[in-house]
Amino acid sequence: MGYVAAVINEAFPEEEIKYYIKDNQLNIIVRGTELDSTTQDKLVNRLKASSYFSKINVSSSEDQKITDKLHNIYGSSAIKTSPAISKLEIIPNGVIYEAPLADPKWPKFSAGYQRHSPSVYGKNVFDLAFGENLALLRYHTSHLTYEIGIQAGLTGLMDFSQSPSRLINSDYFVGLGLSMVYDKKWQNLIQFSHISSHIGDEFIISRPRYLDKRINLSYEALKWYTAYKLGSFRPYIGLGYLMDQDPSYLKPFTIETGIDYLSKTKILWDKARFIFGVNAFFWNETKYSPRVNVSTGLQLANPVWSGRTLKFLVNYTNGNSRHGQFYKKREKYLGVSVNISS
Repeated sequence: MGYVAAVINEAFPEEEIKYYIKDNQLNIIVRGTELDSTTQDKLVNRLKASSYFSKINVSSSEDQKITDKLHNIYGSSAIKTSPAISKLEIIPNGVIYEAPLADPKWPKFSAGYQRHSPSVYGKNVFDLAFGENLALLRYHTSHLTYEIGIQAGLTGLMDFSQSPSRLINSDYFVGLGLSMVYDKKWQNLIQFSHISSHIGDEFIISRPRYLDKRINLSYEALKWYTAYKLGSFRPYIGLGYLMDQDPSYLKPFTIETGIDYLSKTKILWDKARFIFGVNAFFWNETKYSPRVNVSTGLQLANPVWSGRTLKFLVNYTNGNSRHGQFYKKREKYLGVSVNISS
């Protein structure tokens, strides 16, 4: 009982949780809405590390039938953990605003292959990304969680069908964000960021006409993202305004919307879940012509990774490029990637 209390109080200090133990079986009831699948996995895997419990069941007080059934079985033997009224964490694990699955510019560690048709800057393209989302401060109350964090990343494209391979473009990103989550379901992120784009030297050498067309595209952006969890689904929308644009004629308004899906059922030795995501990006510089990304595959999670997940994805993209000065060009490709993200 003490081990369960210690794990719950450390992992979920903001939650009010009841738990019952009988015949080495642990039943946990979370007050209010249910935990999302990834968070529940973290809790269950940590409790399984004791090798004491033959079975662990997690439910929420929204399911009144389960609550009544357990109360009738265990009666007053339940232990209740009372949530802390407020708690401040410095450099906590993970982040509270979840990364959109199909957003190609969200900071992450990733490597993949793209087959472009038609060829805009290459047919066989290697895409790579290095990036991280880090929480600096997190403050919990009974229903709200606030977080201040930083993001940074690099995304690049390389044409490896040529010899030697050619760097096409690289984008550098850094951001500061304030996240807010209400009742585990409604997620918000207000973000101020800078992005600068640099066309590859080898690409210019092979296509000297780009010397006159070359643009060092850069800008600052203020964005607000909001998302709401509906069971396994998470729709979201983001509104952005660009400032200090280079070149100065770039129009400032962006809209981003999409939906993510994470299955509750696990497969492959109870380690993987099916995932699916759609992301659409609109910019008034390109007359709000949509750029659509679709990603699907498998997600593996490990509680030791501080909230990070490993994803194996198949990706499809159609629309205006989001790679630096190529934003006026339309691209279409099918690809595969492996990434690690928070």
